[in-house]
Amino acid sequence: MSPSMIRALCAAACLLVAGAAVADDASCTLATLHGTLAWNATSTKAGVAHAASGFESYDGNGHLKYTELFSDGYQSETITGTGTYTIDANCIAKVTYDGGGTPFVYFVAPDGSAYYWANNQNTGTVASGRADRVSRALLVK
Repeated sequence: MSPSMIRALCAAACLLVAGAAVADDASCTLATLHGTLAWNATSTKAGVAHAASGFESYDGNGHLKYTELFSDGYQSETITGTGTYTIDANCIAKVTYDGGGTPFVYFVAPDGSAYYWANNQNTGTVASGRADRVSRALLVK
């Protein structure tokens, strides 16, 4: 292997290590959540099972729109609405749907590709899940 090729490989390895270090220092802003994320969850309340899935479109400026399909196995309902969100530098988001109530707490991947949650509403419902970004476009209008 030629000395110039060895130098090129060493330089490439240094860039990869530097890139990994930068990724570890990532922090979040409102713009971290941008695009459309898809999620699904099963839950129970008073022993009754429910299932839901949906899209949430985050605008990167603290606002979102969503559409959700909710089912108890006998009836299904489509729900649409809006919300607002904040996110701190440690990538913890607080999302308030339809203008009120206790905010949901989401743990956001620093690149905005996903978030993780457990129901914190204290209403007797047990649920948790993950949402993954499926598009950078705002699919929910």
